[in-house]
Amino acid sequence: MPTPSDNDQAIRLAAFNALQALVERHGEVLSWDRIAEGFQLHGEQHLFANRTRGIFWPRQMQETALSIKTTVPRGSRVARYDDDNVASDGAFLYKFQGTDIEGRDNRRLMRAQQMDAPLIYFYGIEPGFYRPLWPVYISDVDLPSHSFHVMVSEPEMVKRPFVADAKLLPLERRYTTVQAKKRLHQAAFRQHVLRAYEYRCAVCAFPRTELLDGAHILPDRDERGHAEVSNGLALCRLHHGAFDTNLMGFRPDGVIELAPSLLATRDGPTLEHALKGFVGKTLQTPRSRDLRPNQDYLEERYERFRKVG
Repeated sequence: MPTPSDNDQAIRLAAFNALQALVERHGEVLSWDRIAEGFQLHGEQHLFANRTRGIFWPRQMQETALSIKTTVPRGSRVARYDDDNVASDGAFLYKFQGTDIEGRDNRRLMRAQQMDAPLIYFYGIEPGFYRPLWPVYISDVDLPSHSFHVMVSEPEMVKRPFVADAKLLPLERRYTTVQAKKRLHQAAFRQHVLRAYEYRCAVCAFPRTELLDGAHILPDRDERGHAEVSNGLALCRLHHGAFDTNLMGFRPDGVIELAPSLLATRDGPTLEHALKGFVGKTLQTPRSRDLRPNQDYLEERYERFRKVG
């Protein structure tokens, strides 16, 4: 198997390290403005991706691509929860640029497959926001559907590419791809819910995105627990924890209650003001009726809260 040039490898590793720093600083979902800042290597500025092209490589890269990108069009109200772009082997399906496998962009991905070169996948979950996946690999080419098969691997494998048994590597990538899809669903759900709630906690209006979650009303494991905004609430970490443990409940009309055991507890100002202080108040829900909590879901969850309490 041919190997990427030292120059391409240096750019790739610098991109991976810079992207890791971005995610650690800003969270797992990045706005295009963050991605467009790019990264530096040896004092020279490089880009992660291109706004208009799905398959991208900096001009300094000689053989393969650096990243691929899918987007959600502006004006779309549909979150990327579905698996319509998933192949039968569990890989992501990534469409050719055009239909000609010999096209310039497609040849770069063909070369990446031949070299087993790692790439970045900027997966669009809503307009202007992406969940980066890396390293990803081109595992196959589907000529009839004009698509590449894309598998996700563990980041450590970039630094230790020959440690794993070659026979086990496809299994590792398939497993990691399945896990990546689960994280994508959660990231897309959280992003869509937070946007609907204008990036504020539905209980206390806390505005820091880093400490906000997309909380499910009905859990994922419930067959009705779809990753839809109407099955979600934007909650800060404190109120999400209280909700998940049935210490805080929401009536179908949105009125906030606490479990009797918590009401009977005597402690400091956090309990008195950040929890007890919201009893009897009403959830702050989205302006759009379509995005508000599903009343049937709220009622079922409230009954569970009452039984546990």
